[in-house]
Amino acid sequence: MQHEIDWDDLRMLISVARAGSLAGAAGALGSHRSTVLRRIERLEARLGLRLFDRTPQGLVLTAAGERVSPNAELMSDAVDEILRSVEADHGRPAGHIRLATTFNLAFGLLPCPIDRFRLAYPEIMVDVIGTLDGYSTIHPDQFDLALRTFDRDPAGHEQMVGRRLGKLQLAVYGSKSYFADRPIPKSPKRLRQHKLLLGCSGLADLAALRWLEQHVKDNTVVYRASSMLLLLAAVREGLGLACLPCYLCERDTTLVRTFEVPAEHCAELWVLRHAHSRDNARIRVFADFLATELRKNILPE
Repeated sequence: MQHEIDWDDLRMLISVARAGSLAGAAGALGSHRSTVLRRIERLEARLGLRLFDRTPQGLVLTAAGERVSPNAELMSDAVDEILRSVEADHGRPAGHIRLATTFNLAFGLLPCPIDRFRLAYPEIMVDVIGTLDGYSTIHPDQFDLALRTFDRDPAGHEQMVGRRLGKLQLAVYGSKSYFADRPIPKSPKRLRQHKLLLGCSGLADLAALRWLEQHVKDNTVVYRASSMLLLLAAVREGLGLACLPCYLCERDTTLVRTFEVPAEHCAELWVLRHAHSRDNARIRVFADFLATELRKNILPE
């Protein structure tokens, strides 16, 4: 019996087998869980086979799925080879790139560089995948490149390799409305008479926020949040002062920069990929472009 098989259905099979769940596969493919499930069910119906067992731990390949999956992987490799040859024939890289990063980096750093990249390389589409914070593990199937911050060298982190772009400058900010009837502090010693906004959850472990907390009394801390964007929103509302990345604040005319955080407490920005991921022309040209743009326009000398 001859079966008509859609290549997109096989892509779903590969992604679900790698991720072990419909949600993980949907995130990797930029699709919806229901779409992935529908495609898997359609593939199973066309083959007349059950490819996955549903277990409490997730989806597990059946014996039939174990036989089909390696051949689907070979097809995926063949498609990648076709795309690489097309890139070589055209002389310019083309295709899709998935860039994983935190919400605050995506919000404050990436729109302009990606816009300039698209003008230079219109054949390449960049998907920005926002993660809740800078501490979550990102599955390798979910991205081609990652833009992350680290307080120390990420060597060996999640088996990632990449390049250091530089330090991200941070400073203490307050709103103009907050300073309407208060003096502007020019050093940490002047913070005791001010309301402070600090981090909680993973953000509290950030070196810059730990440094700031050393200079304040408990009774001056009036608010804690788990992300830089939440702290930024609170500062804009006049709740108090917070340590924030300069790239989020410098163009905001409602904010006042008081003093800088010492460089040794500022996080480093890295562009990374998994050591075992494919390194093709479009990924290389985007990583180079992003590094140049951020160093030129964002990162201090």
